[in-house]
Formats: sequence, C-alpha cells, structure tokens
Amino acid sequence: MKKRLASSFWAQSLFYTLLNRFSIIFFGVVTYFILVRHISTPDNGIWSLFLMIVAMTEMIKQGLLRNPMIKFLSVPEYANQKDEVQSTALFINIGFSVFAILVFIFLGAFISNFLKSPHLRELLLWNTFFIVLLIPFNHCEVVLQANFKYQQIFYSYFLRQGFFMLSVAALVYIFPAYLNLLNLVILQIVSLFAGTIVILIASRPLLPKHFKSSRKLMRAMFHFGKYVFGTNVTNNLSKSADHFITANAIADPILGKTYVSYYNAVSRINNLVDVPSVAVSDVLFPKNVQAIEMEGMSKVKYYFERMVATLISFILPMSIFIILFPKLVMLIIAGKQYLDAAYILQFMMIVAIIRPFFYQFGTTMDAIGKPQLNFWFNLMLMAINLTLTYTALKVFGPVGAAYASVGYHISGLVLIYGVLKRQVKVEMRNIARYVIGNYIQVFELAKKYLNRSSVVNRES
Repeated sequence: MKKRLASSFWAQSLFYTLLNRFSIIFFGVVTYFILVRHISTPDNGIWSLFLMIVAMTEMIKQGLLRNPMIKFLSVPEYANQKDEVQSTALFINIGFSVFAILVFIFLGAFISNFLKSPHLRELLLWNTFFIVLLIPFNHCEVVLQANFKYQQIFYSYFLRQGFFMLSVAALVYIFPAYLNLLNLVILQIVSLFAGTIVILIASRPLLPKHFKSSRKLMRAMFHFGKYVFGTNVTNNLSKSADHFITANAIADPILGKTYVSYYNAVSRINNLVDVPSVAVSDVLFPKNVQAIEMEGMSKVKYYFERMVATLISFILPMSIFIILFPKLVMLIIAGKQYLDAAYILQFMMIVAIIRPFFYQFGTTMDAIGKPQLNFWFNLMLMAINLTLTYTALKVFGPVGAAYASVGYHISGLVLIYGVLKRQVKVEMRNIARYVIGNYIQVFELAKKYLNRSSVVNRES
C-alpha cells in the first residue's frame, strides 16, 4: 500500500509538473514562432536580452524563496510555525522585489549601455510593474509546491502563458500597426495579472491567517537562502553568458544583437530538450528533503542516479536527431533568416546529455543541507564559463560562445561528478547501467507489441 501511494505521488507530481513545463515551453515556442517572423533580428536580439533579464530576476528570487520555504515547511521543528515561515518568506520576497525595482530604475541606463541596446532601458522601467505582480504569484507558487499541489500551479501558468501567446497572435495578425517591444511588455504584465488571480484563489486555503514574522526564523531562512540565492545568481549568469557577453564583446552592435538572436533561437530548442530535467528538479527537491530526513543518503543517491539515467534516456535520441538535422529543426522553429544558427545548434547539442547532471546537482546539494558548498561550487563554474565565453568570442568571433559552452559543460561534468562521488556516493556506472536497462525495457516492450500485432494479423 505504501509503495502504491509513493508511486501515485511520483506519477501525479511528475505528470502535472511535466505538463506545466511542456505548456510553458509550448506557449513560449509558439509565441516565438509567431513573433520571430514579424520583427527584425536586431529587435529580436533586444527582446531576447529583455526576456533573459526578466527570467533571471524571477529565477534568482525563486532561489531566495523556494528552497528555504519548502525546507522550513517540511522539517518537524517548524511543523507548528507554518504561518511564521510563510510570513517571513513573504517579507523577504517583498524586500528583494523592492531592491530589484530600484536596480532597474537607477541602473537601467548602465545595463542598456553595457549591452549596447539603448531601447532596453524603457522596457526595464516598465518591468517594475511586472516585478510587483510577481510578489503574490511567486509566494503562492512556492506554497502550492511545498504542499505538492502541482495541478493548481499548472492551471495558473497555463492561463498566464496561454493568454500572452493569444495576445501576441492578436497583436501580430489583427493589430500589426501596434506591434512593438513596449506593447509586448505591457501584454506580459496583463498576462501575469490574470495568472496571479488564479493562483491566489487556488492557494487561498494554504495562506497564513495572520502575519507573524519572526526575527529568529528570518535569520535562519536567510542564512539558508542566501547561498541558494547566490547559487541562482551564478547559475543564471552562466546560462545567460552567451547572450550578455556576445552583446557586449562584439564591436558592431547590430552584429552583436543578430548573434544574440541566434543564440536565443538555439536556447529555445535547448529548453525543449531540457523540459524533463527541469520538471524532475521541481519534484525531486521536496522529495529529497523528505528522503534525507526519513531514509538517509542512500535514498538520495538512488533518486539521483535513477532520475539522471531516465533523463539521459529521453534526451539522447532527441539530441542525435537535432545533430543530424539542425537546419530542419531551425527552419521549423525560427524560420529561414535563422538558418545560419544551425551550426551553433548542432555544436551545442553535443553536450545535451550532460545538462541533467547540472540541473539535478544543485537541487540535490540544497536538499541534503549543503547550500554553501553548492554556492561556492557554482561560483567557480560561473567564473570558468564567463572566462571561456569571453576568450572564445575574442578568439573565434561570434560563434566562440558555442565552443565555450561545450568546453564549460565537459569540464563542469568532471567537477560535478567529483563532488557527487564524495558527498552522495553517486556512481557513474550505475547511471550507465540504468540507461542501458531503460533502452532494453523499451526494446522488450516494442518486441512484445510487434509480436502481438503479428499474431493478430495472422489470425485475421
């Protein structure tokens, strides 16, 4: 019975988390598919930089909120202080949001000049309204996640992303005269407002009845969260290196933004491939927190090896197809004007099967209570990535960021495995065995199906 319930938990959680991730990526890809064919590559470069900054701000704040809040809501010590945990997290949420707003107001011009995109400043100023709406949205999302309410999270994101996609389609096909980057930002704000209403209604029974902030709890959460926050900063800077450094390092601003749009097209396809990895990370963190409290490190080791093997089994066939047919994939996703980016896509897809290690490493370290190690390790990885990217761009030109990405992922895998081997006793041979076993199971299932089909055909 217990095993059946555990299996049901995994099935339902992964179903809605995967559904949520796929819907976000689907709406993002369709929106991109519509938009990229109706704006210039330099404008798409500016829009890509803006989206990267917006996403990075939200992800960094989630790092400050998500893991500490889930951790403190899950441990027995704070079982009777759930209102205090939520209130303290909300206070931190508001504080970070005010800080982000001040950064965009007073440093928006500097950011725009650094990225050689003057029009970016106006978009960043409008983004302050978006940040205000993220306060309740992010809080409610983490509350639902901590209580394993993945279905409600899916509905909120579905409305938010779906509304934006339909609004962009209407702007492009019905009101093309109003198609500009500022109106796209306004549509983003309206879409988030709609999603916030839904998620507030869904999480209302779980929200605190009274605001009870605790200094002791705030110190404890901030002490835990500051390393997760720092890790998210370094992680997001590493992921955005090809965009930001390309915009800054290439002397010609038009060429720079054109290649930013190329790297953004490649990242869209990478995001599709990485959907299972991100979904598993979302589900695995709260499960690992429970595992370390109740069953010990051996269970965390098993989860890591099993999940990474399953992810590699999914990703390997997709990456091989994209490596063999990069122009076809680029033509479908981005259109003819982005065919020059096919070589970049082909090259960066070589390391697709390595990325699950990066996704699962961070959540595993946080779950076992090693956020400090996770932070310093990711800081080192960020320094390696930024150095490689800048150097490669100067040596090889605009395609250098792709070469740097491959070098970064290979060197990063070696370092990550060394830490996992020491901290969790992860074994690469187990992962390889699970991958082979997955393919054998698929082969056996296909063989049974074909045999059954042939018997039915003979009988008929």
